[in-house]
Amino acid sequence: MILTLTLNPSVDISYPLTALKLDDVNRVQEVSKTAGGKGLNVTRVLAQVGEPVLASGFIGGELGQFIAKKLDHADIKHAFYNIKG
Repeated sequence: MILTLTLNPSVDISYPLTALKLDDVNRVQEVSKTAGGKGLNVTRVLAQVGEPVLASGFIGGELGQFIAKKLDHADIKHAFYNIKG
């Protein structure tokens, strides 16, 4: 099993567009939020190629709960240290 350590996890937010209109207003239909940070990105790729992986690091607060839920939803094992956040 590979252990990944993410000391600065984040929530990555993207706004996908079907087309980019220059000099005009671009409106999005949906907002995509994912658990991010270099360590979690590596963790996600390892899981996608079938490697057993465990994500670890520090999380806290509402964003920490969001990250843990996203990893659970992707069936990625994690053992984070919860901090006040």
